[in-house]
Amino acid sequence: MLDALKEDLMIRSAGIRKHVLLLCALLLAVAGASAQQVFDGKASDGSLYEFVTPAVWNHQLVLYAHGIVDPQEPIALPSDSGFTAFRDALVADGFAVGYSSFAANGYAIKEGVRDTDQLRSVFAKLVGKPAKTFLVGVSLGGGVVIDLAETHSKDYDGALPMCGLLGGSQLEVEYVGNARVLFDYFFPGVIPGSLLHTPLQTYDPTTPGNVGYNVAVALMAGLETPTLPTLQLADSLGLEFASPTELVTGLIEVLGFDVRYVNDLLARTKLASPYDNTFIWYTGSLNNKALNAGVERVRGTEEGFDYLYRYYQTTGEVRIPTVSLHTTRDPLVPFWHEAVYKDLATHHHRQGLLVQQSVNRFGHCEFEASEVVHAFTGLVGWVDYGIKPAGGDVTAAPAP
Repeated sequence: MLDALKEDLMIRSAGIRKHVLLLCALLLAVAGASAQQVFDGKASDGSLYEFVTPAVWNHQLVLYAHGIVDPQEPIALPSDSGFTAFRDALVADGFAVGYSSFAANGYAIKEGVRDTDQLRSVFAKLVGKPAKTFLVGVSLGGGVVIDLAETHSKDYDGALPMCGLLGGSQLEVEYVGNARVLFDYFFPGVIPGSLLHTPLQTYDPTTPGNVGYNVAVALMAGLETPTLPTLQLADSLGLEFASPTELVTGLIEVLGFDVRYVNDLLARTKLASPYDNTFIWYTGSLNNKALNAGVERVRGTEEGFDYLYRYYQTTGEVRIPTVSLHTTRDPLVPFWHEAVYKDLATHHHRQGLLVQQSVNRFGHCEFEASEVVHAFTGLVGWVDYGIKPAGGDVTAAPAP
């Protein structure tokens, strides 16, 4: 099973990239190769930016917010093949596209909002003011996009958050924290330290000799023991999966997020705890009483929660047409974020400006090219022509 898991992880690591390439190549072929201009630079906060404009511009601008980047990586513009193919397809269709590196990596919603928003004024000086501006973001960038859609709506015309933490940072941090303390209960000692005291370390589940590999081995062994601790862990966490491979892969991914990003988040909160499980009663194990007596309990702080509230607690007060796209078995940013956001929008009578589309698939941001193009084209049609797209399941939906 380990060899199969390695292969699955390496294949899925391409994520949206491998799926976007095929359709984008078709779009580019139809549009034809045309001259384009590239403007790049560096903002005063150290963030890098770049704009790509077509030879014949339709006077519409797309601002793209990238997903989370490991804090140990250098600051760089998004360059993965999935993004560049999507960008090039938009440019071939007449859109100008702008994007930022953000001034910091890690849980950079604060920097992402500021640096994405400032692209508007830079573009206006370099190229001109667009007639319409769209926001597109993935993962953490989806959080950036929904923040801007709620708080800077007068400056934008439509938003497409994909696999975003629409339920807000506090619920997402609680989910990741729960994964770690539950794992430590069922598999003590595998990950060094504890939730808020984890040494920075390599996390590679495909290569022996590091904590990621040890986590993978423990989880797979936990499917072969009579008490099935891996299954108990998944059920206690509420992980959605449809196969043993999805189960193990999903847990590996969410635990890796804790190992690689917890210290970055604590640096942002000035070591104030942003997580609290003192009143959570966990269920889904063979002995819930023992689980709740033995699981690590962590107390949150006002300072930690305040940081998550500011960066960012969604309100549901979306004021521009917004289409969200999410896989139903997302192990990193669970699909329930969509239900939370729907409730928030309905509470504020904003549900008419929200269309939620889903893809029946496992993985974080694991979309086919046609699904992404379908969502974006639907958003543009809504903004430009008032034709509201349908919500619901768009798995393998053909591009309009």
